[in-house]
Amino acid sequence: MPENVEIERRFLVDGRFERPWVHESKECIEIKQWYLDHKELNVSTEHGAVMYNNKQLVSGLSKEACSLLLQEPDWTIRIRKSNSAYFLTLKGSRKGAAAKEFEWEIGRNLAASIVDDSQYPSVEKKRYLWTNTDGFVWEIDEFESNLAGLIIAEVELDDEEATIQIPSWAGMELTYLRGWSNASLVQMLTRQ
Repeated sequence: MPENVEIERRFLVDGRFERPWVHESKECIEIKQWYLDHKELNVSTEHGAVMYNNKQLVSGLSKEACSLLLQEPDWTIRIRKSNSAYFLTLKGSRKGAAAKEFEWEIGRNLAASIVDDSQYPSVEKKRYLWTNTDGFVWEIDEFESNLAGLIIAEVELDDEEATIQIPSWAGMELTYLRGWSNASLVQMLTRQ
C-alpha cells in the first residue's frame, strides 16, 4: 500500500443476528470522533506544522509531507478519542476504495482545547477488532447515541484487488457508495 493511503472495504451489518465479533474480538475500543471545519486548517511548509484555528497540532513535518498535505484542498478533519488517546486525522477524497490519510497522536489537553466546547458534530461507537479465517483483521463499529443500532464493518487492505473472505454476517457493501462515511453520517445528523 502506498504510504499515506488507506484502502478499505466497508459493509453494512445486520446486528439482529449472531454478533461473533463481540465474543471473538481481540479488543473493544471506545471511540468518539469530532469532525472539524476544513476551512480552519493551515499547513505551514516554513514551520513544518499543521495548525487548526491558530493552534499548532503537529510539528516537525518535512517539506515533502507539507507539500502532500497542501495538494488536497478539502481534507476531512477529525479528532478521535480512542480509549484515552487522541489523534488528529486528515482524510482526502475517496477514489474507489482508497483515500489519502494522515494521522498523528496529539495531546489530550490540546485536543480538549478544540473539542471540549462541543461545537463540532461527533459520532460515538464501540470498535471491535475481529480476525477472519483468512487472517484479515476486521473493524466492526457499533454506533451509539444518535446512530445507535447502526453497525458497519470494514477491512483495511494493502491492495484494492486483494481477495478477502467476506464474513456471513457482512451485508450490503458500502465501499463505493457515497454518504456512508462517518463524516457523511455526522453531517446527516447535523441537518436534522
